[in-house]
Amino acid sequence: MAQDGPAPKEARLDWDDLRFALAVADAGGLSAAGRAMRVDPATIGRRLDGLEANLLCKLFHRRRQGLVPTPAGAKLIAHARRIEEEVRAVGFEMSAEDRGLTGTVVITTTEPIAAGFVAPALPEFEAKHPGIAVEVKTDIRTLDLGRREADIALRLARPTQGDLRGRKLGQVGYSLYASRAYLDRRGQPSAGFAGHLLIDWPVDYTIIPQVPWLRRVAAEATVVLCSNSAMTRRAAAASGAGIALLPSILADLDPALTRIASETAPKQDLWLVTHRDLARMPRIRATLEFLAALAKRSAKRLAGE
Repeated sequence: MAQDGPAPKEARLDWDDLRFALAVADAGGLSAAGRAMRVDPATIGRRLDGLEANLLCKLFHRRRQGLVPTPAGAKLIAHARRIEEEVRAVGFEMSAEDRGLTGTVVITTTEPIAAGFVAPALPEFEAKHPGIAVEVKTDIRTLDLGRREADIALRLARPTQGDLRGRKLGQVGYSLYASRAYLDRRGQPSAGFAGHLLIDWPVDYTIIPQVPWLRRVAAEATVVLCSNSAMTRRAAAASGAGIALLPSILADLDPALTRIASETAPKQDLWLVTHRDLARMPRIRATLEFLAALAKRSAKRLAGE
């Protein structure tokens, strides 16, 4: 039996609206989503309102702590993530640059690895692959390989996302360094580093094992500078300001620095990471192979040996 009245209108979805909904679900609020997408939060709010009106349902609960998906919103977010994966895969497959050893490869890593490991090898890489340009990002954020913020990452932690491929390259070693002028003034440190000046990390920075190790070894030293930047700590040590614990692959390149004999500091594993879809691309594969070979022959230098 036919029903009275017009058939329900089919909702037409805009991919940008779904992207905004995804960003809000990931960030937990309009302001954080706006910062992540570099869009005015008010614009995201209007697009969400329009999406809810279009779908005739509420997608997010507005709570004091932020925006929380409703059951309908959670279902939409799950669909949007699958669509995002498909869109991303199409982009990977159809990129014209991906057909040969040409184009740009974006590498994200820390400043010490960039300056001490990647940069010195660039002339060799350019000679081997003249069609590939390298862009290095030493962003304080962990860039998202899945969203193409970078193609390759050199990270000091094992990747945990299932869509990332990781390969352990070796270990990064740390040692204590000071300038020759500093050591001439104050001499070699003894146990506890009494009478010496220390260049430390910020007080609350304890996420890496090197920090508590340094504070134990140099418990009697006077802290003169705190910085989470290895480049800043290196510059301060080279100027004669004090003793710093630095990645050896970076500090050993500086002729102004002298390594101080001490017990061995904790090392960190170095991982070569890319997205599984990117790993098939010729220019990405060539860069991965080059970095892996470089790490193999540089293993002792990486480890500070």
